[in-house]
Amino acid sequence: MNDPRGKKAYRRELRNMANKEMDWEKVRAEYPGLQGHTYLDTGSMGLMARSTVEAAHAEHERLAREGSTRGIYWMMEGLQGIAGEVATHIGGDAAGTVLFQSFTAGLSRIAPLLKHRPKVLLVGGDYPTLHGPFQWNGFDVVMVKPAADGSIPMDLLASALEKERPQLVGISHVQWGTGYTISLRALGELCRHHGAWSVVDITQSWCCVPMDLRTAPIDIIGGSGYKWPLGGFGNGFFHLAPQVRAELTERNGFDPVKALSEGHLDPVAHVRLRDGLKRHSALGAEAVWACVQQLTHYAAERLDAAGIRILNGRDAANRAGILIIEGGKERQAALAAAGIPVQLRGAGLRVGIHFYNNREEVERLVEVVQRA
Repeated sequence: MNDPRGKKAYRRELRNMANKEMDWEKVRAEYPGLQGHTYLDTGSMGLMARSTVEAAHAEHERLAREGSTRGIYWMMEGLQGIAGEVATHIGGDAAGTVLFQSFTAGLSRIAPLLKHRPKVLLVGGDYPTLHGPFQWNGFDVVMVKPAADGSIPMDLLASALEKERPQLVGISHVQWGTGYTISLRALGELCRHHGAWSVVDITQSWCCVPMDLRTAPIDIIGGSGYKWPLGGFGNGFFHLAPQVRAELTERNGFDPVKALSEGHLDPVAHVRLRDGLKRHSALGAEAVWACVQQLTHYAAERLDAAGIRILNGRDAANRAGILIIEGGKERQAALAAAGIPVQLRGAGLRVGIHFYNNREEVERLVEVVQRA
């Protein structure tokens, strides 16, 4: 990242932002999954807070006691209310926000509505269920290969758009196998320039990297809530920009958001999502992001000092909460035996660092990897 005041001043600013009026140890105490082991696998599933589990249990109890009365509440207004909260959280429009069981479920419903834009540009190695709905529905798929270091520079995407002229561009905000993070604003502006709709998966960035659709012109965006939002499984959303809704309405003769909202969702799963988003908003998106940046920077420094090779995630300008370190099944097994779950991803082991982690856990990671 460019910092005219120097790297030391920038790191000091991050520390101040992360620590300002925030007792992170008190925050950590709300997550039972942190007890007894070092949890560095939010990239696979985020830990739920006690309040999230309690909110879900309370809703189960209400459904058990009230039956259809409560069920109809959720069908008629409750889920719509949560969709509005999601829209507010991402800086979007409630009229364009639809809840789903997951990103995959949502894109599988949306992709058939996009077939009048038959050519889609995708990125090699991106999440399989971002690719799947386009491949399953007969789109003309053009695959762009990331750079040798795993990066996806905007120039690379711009060249592919200029050459291939796709009508859609599908990409993850943060790559699951490398942690490489793109600029949503730059992507949106690039796609608009070429007349393509941007379709973005924020499952690996939502509630980690700050985002705001008021400044990032993304056409179709969605995510699941079981990773960084810490909402457990069975919840997610999509947001369709006004111009997308208008074009789909004109072509199909019906409101796409209304059509996509048909069917029944598990209200308990979305109560968990709502609780996770409320907690994130209470902590503050910028404070969470500063904490993650500070910890990933510290982890990179400590891994370097210990001679542990970082394969992806060294560049802070394109890093979220993910580092890929050198290692295979043996090192993964050694970490698991020490109570540190990580996953084989990309060319090594993926470490996921969120606001509920701390420096002691980073030191524990380094200690165990050195012995492995």
